[in-house]
Amino acid sequence: MAFEWPLDKLSLINSALAMTGDNLVAAPDNGSDEWTVASPAYERGLAFSIESHSWGFATLVTPLTPSPIAPTDTDWDTAYPLPSDLVQLIWAKINANTSNPASSFTNQLTLWGIEVVGGKTCLVTNARGGPPPPPVSVTPAQITIKYISNQGALADSTNGTPTLVMALQSFVMAGIYRGLQQDPAEGDKMWQAGTMLLQDARTRYDQQKPKRQLFNSRIAAARRIRRPWPPVGTGNWGSGSGNGIPG
Repeated sequence: MAFEWPLDKLSLINSALAMTGDNLVAAPDNGSDEWTVASPAYERGLAFSIESHSWGFATLVTPLTPSPIAPTDTDWDTAYPLPSDLVQLIWAKINANTSNPASSFTNQLTLWGIEVVGGKTCLVTNARGGPPPPPVSVTPAQITIKYISNQGALADSTNGTPTLVMALQSFVMAGIYRGLQQDPAEGDKMWQAGTMLLQDARTRYDQQKPKRQLFNSRIAAARRIRRPWPPVGTGNWGSGSGNGIPG
């Protein structure tokens, strides 16, 4: 028989309430003290958990559109407004544009920053060639980002792994102990238990990913090989004669 899975918000909150010995909630937003305390604890715990790792179910890859407003910092020449649902930026790729007259430099762009430009949080970089500011007519490079999103079905416990949901349940229980039972000490214990479970969840999730190729250092490999000491005597290393090395 398959175990109960996945768990939505109401089911997870009721599971946490049952573990703390409190009354269950019949329906969301029913005005009960249990829901009033547990729902924010769920939302904050979910946000904390989602931001803590690049979970595949919570990430998006999208191209950015350059802003017509230049960055205030003249070290950068182009600003790219970030998506409004961005929680955490994972990586940014700057691709060469074959139709771009400045394509000779776009392959080498690796530096970027985050600034507020025109009232929007933007990724800023030298996508047109760098300072001094090049002509606006130069087409900027194409930038693509991968980021953690906080909207839609991506940010929902039903998409999480079992260990991640166990961590989220501990965070909800921490809120229940603090808010309903006025027991901050027990709430702190449950929060710490949740953070440890969250670390386990990250490790288990990453086990599904392809293994990374290890960097093999030639120097380190050479040091692992035992070599005989040079013989001592006339005509050998350090002897001072026959090899041009002073004794």
